[in-house]
Amino acid sequence: MRTRLLITGLLLIPLALRANPVMVDGQSLIAFGIVAFWALVIESGIATLVLGSCGVLILPVFGTLVIANVGVFLLAFLPLTGRVSLWLLEPGVVLVDAMMIKLVASAPVFQAGNYVGVSWSRGLMASLLGNAASYFIGLIGSYTPWIVHETGGVE
Repeated sequence: MRTRLLITGLLLIPLALRANPVMVDGQSLIAFGIVAFWALVIESGIATLVLGSCGVLILPVFGTLVIANVGVFLLAFLPLTGRVSLWLLEPGVVLVDAMMIKLVASAPVFQAGNYVGVSWSRGLMASLLGNAASYFIGLIGSYTPWIVHETGGVE
């Protein structure tokens, strides 16, 4: 019973926080970190679960996808956020993540004895599901990530 309450509590953490994963604000840096962390964990976890039936080693693939997603977020998503529309950026991130998933799964160090291979369609589906979940975690944490809330002031 305690385990179920703990899991429920952990799943409800993003509901209590407000942070926009696209616009980092100095005042909400802690909330941003918490929301971004859970979005990353859930995205990588869902992608790993989609690949689980292909015979990959779950824990090493999960850890590697976490590192790969941090790299994609910091080196591609954040720098391009102000320059490229989110309508173009998000599908690009999904494709880059799909390539990373396919690359990680193809490495022999991540394959179990019953490995059957990861198709491009499965890699794309893992990326799409993971990124959609990550987006919705950001949506829960920020309530409206598509609206930039600027404080008005005298210019």
